[in-house]
Amino acid sequence: MIKRITDSHAHLGDILYGKNITFKQNVKKRDYHNYLELLENNMMMPPVEYEGVDPVVFDESMLNEEQARNNTATLQNMGKSMDENNITNIWVLPVLPHVSFEEILAASKLDQRIVPFTCADFSLGKDAGKKILEDVKKGAMGLKIHPILQRVDLLSDKVSEVLKFWEETGKPVISHTYCYNYFHPEESYRNAPEYGSNLDFLKLVEKFPNINFVGAHSGGPMDFDQLWDGADLKNLYVDTSFQPVSVVKEFLKRFGHNRVMFGTDWPWGTQATPIKIVKEACENNEELERKIFYENADNLLGG
Repeated sequence: MIKRITDSHAHLGDILYGKNITFKQNVKKRDYHNYLELLENNMMMPPVEYEGVDPVVFDESMLNEEQARNNTATLQNMGKSMDENNITNIWVLPVLPHVSFEEILAASKLDQRIVPFTCADFSLGKDAGKKILEDVKKGAMGLKIHPILQRVDLLSDKVSEVLKFWEETGKPVISHTYCYNYFHPEESYRNAPEYGSNLDFLKLVEKFPNINFVGAHSGGPMDFDQLWDGADLKNLYVDTSFQPVSVVKEFLKRFGHNRVMFGTDWPWGTQATPIKIVKEACENNEELERKIFYENADNLLGG
Protein backbone atom coordinates (compact mmCIF):
# COMPACT_ATOMS: atom_id res chain seq x y z
CA MET A 1 0.00 0.00 0.00
CA ILE A 2 1.35 3.41 -1.00
CA LYS A 3 1.76 5.60 2.10
CA ARG A 4 3.20 8.66 0.35
CA ILE A 5 1.90 10.74 -2.51
CA THR A 6 3.59 13.86 -3.89
CA ASP A 7 1.42 16.00 -6.12
CA SER A 8 3.98 17.58 -8.44
CA HIS A 9 1.64 20.14 -10.00
CA ALA A 10 -0.63 22.48 -8.04
CA HIS A 11 -1.47 26.16 -7.68
CA LEU A 12 -2.52 28.59 -4.98
CA GLY A 13 -4.09 31.98 -5.58
CA ASP A 14 -5.84 33.52 -8.54
CA ILE A 15 -3.39 32.93 -11.39
CA LEU A 16 -5.83 34.39 -13.96
CA TYR A 17 -6.80 37.79 -12.55
CA GLY A 18 -4.82 38.29 -9.35
CA LYS A 19 -7.67 38.51 -6.83
CA ASN A 20 -6.47 38.20 -3.23
CA ILE A 21 -7.78 34.74 -2.34
CA THR A 22 -4.89 32.55 -1.11
CA PHE A 23 -5.53 33.00 2.60
CA LYS A 24 -9.30 33.46 2.50
CA GLN A 25 -11.51 31.15 4.55
CA ASN A 26 -14.60 29.12 3.67
CA VAL A 27 -14.42 29.73 -0.09
CA LYS A 28 -16.75 27.41 -2.02
CA LYS A 29 -17.08 26.73 -5.74
CA ARG A 30 -20.30 27.43 -7.52
CA ASP A 31 -21.88 24.11 -8.38
CA TYR A 32 -23.36 23.21 -11.76
CA HIS A 33 -23.29 20.50 -14.43
CA ASN A 34 -20.08 20.94 -16.39
CA TYR A 35 -17.65 19.28 -18.75
CA LEU A 36 -14.71 18.92 -16.34
CA GLU A 37 -16.74 16.98 -13.78
CA LEU A 38 -17.98 14.65 -16.50
CA LEU A 39 -14.40 14.25 -17.77
CA GLU A 40 -13.12 13.31 -14.31
CA ASN A 41 -16.01 10.93 -13.72
CA ASN A 42 -15.02 9.27 -16.99
CA MET A 43 -11.35 8.88 -15.97
CA MET A 44 -10.26 11.76 -18.24
CA MET A 45 -11.78 10.22 -21.34
CA PRO A 46 -14.16 12.44 -23.38
CA PRO A 47 -17.68 11.96 -21.96
CA VAL A 48 -20.38 10.73 -24.31
CA GLU A 49 -22.66 13.51 -23.03
CA TYR A 50 -20.66 16.00 -25.08
CA GLU A 51 -20.60 14.11 -28.37
CA GLY A 52 -21.94 16.39 -31.08
CA VAL A 53 -22.20 19.41 -28.77
CA ASP A 54 -21.66 22.81 -30.39
CA PRO A 55 -17.96 23.71 -29.82
CA VAL A 56 -19.00 27.15 -28.57
CA VAL A 57 -21.17 25.56 -25.87
CA PHE A 58 -18.36 23.13 -25.08
CA ASP A 59 -15.77 25.90 -24.68
CA GLU A 60 -18.14 28.02 -22.59
CA SER A 61 -18.74 25.16 -20.14
CA MET A 62 -15.03 24.37 -19.90
CA LEU A 63 -13.94 27.97 -19.31
CA ASN A 64 -16.71 28.63 -16.79
CA GLU A 65 -15.70 25.64 -14.70
CA GLU A 66 -11.98 26.36 -14.96
CA GLN A 67 -12.49 29.91 -13.76
CA ALA A 68 -14.76 28.70 -10.97
CA ARG A 69 -12.08 26.26 -9.80
CA ASN A 70 -9.40 28.92 -10.11
CA ASN A 71 -11.41 31.03 -7.66
CA THR A 72 -11.23 28.28 -5.02
CA ALA A 73 -7.41 28.08 -4.91
CA THR A 74 -7.12 28.87 -1.21
CA LEU A 75 -4.71 27.37 1.30
CA GLN A 76 -7.64 26.08 3.33
CA ASN A 77 -9.20 24.29 0.34
CA MET A 78 -5.85 22.83 -0.70
CA GLY A 79 -5.28 21.45 2.78
CA LYS A 80 -8.73 19.89 2.83
CA SER A 81 -8.20 18.21 -0.54
CA MET A 82 -4.81 16.88 0.55
CA ASP A 83 -6.29 15.47 3.75
CA GLU A 84 -9.12 13.76 1.86
CA ASN A 85 -6.77 12.18 -0.69
CA ASN A 86 -3.79 11.39 1.56
CA ILE A 87 -1.45 13.75 -0.30
CA THR A 88 1.73 14.01 1.77
CA ASN A 89 3.59 16.69 -0.23
CA ILE A 90 2.58 19.14 -2.93
CA TRP A 91 4.60 21.25 -5.34
CA VAL A 92 2.94 24.65 -5.48
CA LEU A 93 3.71 26.67 -8.60
CA PRO A 94 3.31 30.46 -8.65
CA VAL A 95 2.40 32.15 -11.93
CA LEU A 96 3.38 35.78 -12.34
CA PRO A 97 2.24 38.46 -12.71
CA HIS A 98 -0.59 37.49 -10.34
CA VAL A 99 0.87 34.97 -7.86
CA SER A 100 4.43 35.37 -6.60
CA PHE A 101 7.02 33.17 -4.92
CA GLU A 102 6.66 35.24 -1.76
CA GLU A 103 2.97 34.31 -1.53
CA ILE A 104 3.72 30.60 -1.93
CA LEU A 105 6.59 30.78 0.54
CA ALA A 106 4.28 32.35 3.13
CA ALA A 107 1.76 29.56 2.57
CA SER A 108 4.49 26.94 3.03
CA LYS A 109 5.19 28.33 6.49
CA LEU A 110 1.59 27.55 7.42
CA ASP A 111 1.45 24.10 5.82
CA GLN A 112 4.72 22.17 5.89
CA ARG A 113 3.52 19.83 3.12
CA ILE A 114 3.94 22.61 0.56
CA VAL A 115 7.09 22.55 -1.60
CA PRO A 116 7.44 26.15 -2.85
CA PHE A 117 8.54 26.91 -6.40
CA THR A 118 9.43 30.29 -7.82
CA CYS A 119 8.49 31.96 -11.11
CA ALA A 120 10.65 34.19 -13.29
CA ASP A 121 9.64 37.84 -13.32
CA PHE A 122 10.55 38.74 -16.88
CA SER A 123 9.56 42.37 -16.29
CA LEU A 124 12.79 42.73 -14.29
CA GLY A 125 14.85 42.42 -17.46
CA LYS A 126 18.45 41.48 -16.75
CA ASP A 127 17.69 41.23 -13.01
CA ALA A 128 15.18 38.40 -13.51
CA GLY A 129 17.88 35.76 -13.22
CA LYS A 130 19.32 37.28 -10.06
CA LYS A 131 15.87 37.34 -8.45
CA ILE A 132 15.24 33.63 -8.87
CA LEU A 133 18.64 32.80 -7.37
CA GLU A 134 17.67 34.88 -4.35
CA ASP A 135 14.44 32.89 -4.16
CA VAL A 136 16.41 29.64 -4.08
CA LYS A 137 18.32 30.92 -1.04
CA LYS A 138 14.94 31.53 0.61
CA GLY A 139 13.68 28.04 -0.12
CA ALA A 140 12.48 27.79 -3.74
CA MET A 141 12.83 24.17 -4.89
CA GLY A 142 12.10 24.66 -8.57
CA LEU A 143 11.13 27.15 -11.28
CA LYS A 144 7.74 27.52 -12.97
CA ILE A 145 7.29 29.02 -16.43
CA HIS A 146 3.81 29.47 -17.85
CA PRO A 147 4.48 30.84 -21.34
CA ILE A 148 0.80 31.56 -22.08
CA LEU A 149 -0.21 33.35 -18.88
CA GLN A 150 3.16 35.09 -18.68
CA ARG A 151 2.97 35.89 -22.39
CA VAL A 152 6.53 34.85 -23.11
CA ASP A 153 8.07 32.99 -26.05
CA LEU A 154 9.96 29.97 -24.71
CA LEU A 155 12.63 30.45 -27.39
CA SER A 156 13.13 34.14 -26.63
CA ASP A 157 16.37 35.61 -25.33
CA LYS A 158 14.68 36.62 -22.08
CA VAL A 159 13.89 32.98 -21.25
CA SER A 160 17.37 31.82 -22.21
CA GLU A 161 19.02 34.47 -20.05
CA VAL A 162 16.95 33.41 -17.02
CA LEU A 163 17.75 29.74 -17.55
CA LYS A 164 21.47 30.48 -17.77
CA PHE A 165 21.21 31.71 -14.19
CA TRP A 166 18.93 28.86 -13.15
CA GLU A 167 21.24 26.22 -14.61
CA GLU A 168 23.66 26.62 -11.71
CA THR A 169 21.01 25.65 -9.13
CA GLY A 170 20.58 22.07 -10.35
CA LYS A 171 16.86 22.37 -9.70
CA PRO A 172 14.02 21.52 -12.12
CA VAL A 173 11.93 23.73 -14.37
CA ILE A 174 8.24 23.05 -14.90
CA SER A 175 6.66 24.57 -17.99
CA HIS A 176 3.08 24.52 -19.17
CA THR A 177 2.70 22.59 -22.41
CA TYR A 178 0.14 22.81 -25.25
CA CYS A 179 -1.63 25.76 -26.84
CA TYR A 180 -4.77 26.89 -25.03
CA ASN A 181 -7.11 29.87 -24.58
CA TYR A 182 -7.76 30.63 -20.91
CA PHE A 183 -10.25 33.45 -21.39
CA HIS A 184 -13.65 34.00 -22.98
CA PRO A 185 -13.89 35.73 -26.40
CA GLU A 186 -14.69 39.10 -24.83
CA GLU A 187 -11.27 38.92 -23.17
CA SER A 188 -9.43 37.61 -26.21
CA TYR A 189 -6.72 40.23 -25.74
CA ARG A 190 -5.58 38.19 -22.71
CA ASN A 191 -5.14 35.00 -24.74
CA ALA A 192 -1.74 34.03 -26.16
CA PRO A 193 -2.13 30.31 -26.94
CA GLU A 194 0.73 30.22 -29.44
CA TYR A 195 3.26 30.52 -26.62
CA GLY A 196 2.24 27.08 -25.36
CA SER A 197 3.79 25.32 -28.36
CA ASN A 198 4.95 21.81 -27.49
CA LEU A 199 7.50 21.93 -30.29
CA ASP A 200 9.07 25.10 -28.87
CA PHE A 201 9.16 23.46 -25.45
CA LEU A 202 11.09 20.49 -26.83
CA LYS A 203 13.58 22.85 -28.49
CA LEU A 204 14.11 24.56 -25.14
CA VAL A 205 14.68 21.24 -23.36
CA GLU A 206 17.25 20.29 -25.99
CA LYS A 207 18.94 23.68 -25.71
CA PHE A 208 19.57 23.27 -21.96
CA PRO A 209 20.64 19.63 -21.43
CA ASN A 210 21.92 20.38 -17.90
CA ILE A 211 18.47 21.43 -16.67
CA ASN A 212 15.76 18.89 -15.90
CA PHE A 213 12.43 19.99 -17.37
CA VAL A 214 8.92 18.80 -16.58
CA GLY A 215 6.33 19.05 -19.34
CA ALA A 216 3.17 19.86 -17.40
CA HIS A 217 0.11 17.91 -18.60
CA SER A 218 2.36 15.70 -20.77
CA GLY A 219 1.73 17.87 -23.80
CA GLY A 220 -1.99 18.36 -23.29
CA PRO A 221 -5.21 16.41 -23.90
CA MET A 222 -4.98 16.49 -27.71
CA ASP A 223 -1.30 16.98 -28.53
CA PHE A 224 0.45 14.67 -26.04
CA ASP A 225 1.96 12.70 -28.93
CA GLN A 226 4.04 15.75 -29.84
CA LEU A 227 6.11 15.14 -26.70
CA TRP A 228 6.90 11.59 -27.75
CA ASP A 229 9.63 13.03 -29.95
CA GLY A 230 11.34 14.10 -26.72
CA ALA A 231 11.54 10.60 -25.24
CA ASP A 232 15.27 10.45 -25.96
CA LEU A 233 15.90 13.71 -24.09
CA LYS A 234 16.97 12.37 -20.72
CA ASN A 235 16.37 15.74 -19.06
CA LEU A 236 12.67 15.67 -19.97
CA TYR A 237 10.03 14.51 -17.48
CA VAL A 238 6.22 14.67 -17.63
CA ASP A 239 3.38 14.81 -15.13
CA THR A 240 0.10 12.91 -15.33
CA SER A 241 -2.34 15.82 -14.90
CA PHE A 242 -5.46 15.61 -17.09
CA GLN A 243 -4.28 12.44 -18.84
CA PRO A 244 -6.24 9.16 -19.03
CA VAL A 245 -4.87 5.71 -18.24
CA SER A 246 -3.94 4.94 -21.85
CA VAL A 247 -1.78 8.05 -22.21
CA VAL A 248 -0.04 7.52 -18.85
CA LYS A 249 0.78 3.97 -19.93
CA GLU A 250 2.16 5.18 -23.25
CA PHE A 251 4.45 7.70 -21.56
CA LEU A 252 5.68 5.01 -19.18
CA LYS A 253 6.46 2.87 -22.21
CA ARG A 254 8.27 5.62 -24.11
CA PHE A 255 9.93 7.58 -21.26
CA GLY A 256 10.55 4.71 -18.86
CA HIS A 257 9.46 4.39 -15.24
CA ASN A 258 11.73 7.12 -13.85
CA ARG A 259 10.50 10.18 -15.77
CA VAL A 260 6.73 10.15 -15.20
CA MET A 261 5.36 11.87 -12.09
CA PHE A 262 1.96 12.14 -10.46
CA GLY A 263 0.40 15.59 -10.87
CA THR A 264 -3.11 17.04 -10.75
CA ASP A 265 -2.99 20.78 -11.56
CA TRP A 266 -5.08 21.38 -8.43
CA PRO A 267 -7.53 23.20 -8.19
CA TRP A 268 -8.00 23.08 -11.97
CA GLY A 269 -7.97 19.31 -11.58
CA THR A 270 -9.22 17.37 -8.58
CA GLN A 271 -6.89 14.89 -6.87
CA ALA A 272 -9.05 11.77 -6.49
CA THR A 273 -9.39 10.84 -10.16
CA PRO A 274 -5.69 11.22 -11.07
CA ILE A 275 -4.82 8.89 -8.17
CA LYS A 276 -7.19 6.24 -9.57
CA ILE A 277 -5.70 6.72 -13.05
CA VAL A 278 -2.12 6.17 -11.87
CA LYS A 279 -3.08 3.09 -9.88
CA GLU A 280 -4.86 1.59 -12.89
CA ALA A 281 -1.96 2.46 -15.20
CA CYS A 282 0.47 0.72 -12.83
CA GLU A 283 -1.57 -2.52 -12.90
CA ASN A 284 -0.91 -3.41 -9.23
CA ASN A 285 2.85 -2.92 -9.61
CA GLU A 286 3.64 -1.36 -6.22
CA GLU A 287 7.23 -0.55 -7.16
CA LEU A 288 6.01 1.43 -10.17
CA GLU A 289 3.35 3.15 -8.04
CA ARG A 290 6.03 4.30 -5.62
CA LYS A 291 8.07 5.74 -8.48
CA ILE A 292 5.20 7.72 -9.96
CA PHE A 293 3.57 8.79 -6.71
CA TYR A 294 6.72 10.12 -5.00
CA GLU A 295 10.13 8.62 -5.77
CA ASN A 296 10.60 10.26 -9.16
CA ALA A 297 9.57 13.63 -7.73
CA ASP A 298 11.91 13.22 -4.77
CA ASN A 299 14.79 12.28 -7.05
CA LEU A 300 14.16 15.28 -9.27
CA LEU A 301 14.57 17.55 -6.25
CA GLY A 302 17.72 15.71 -5.22
CA GLY A 303 16.02 13.97 -2.32
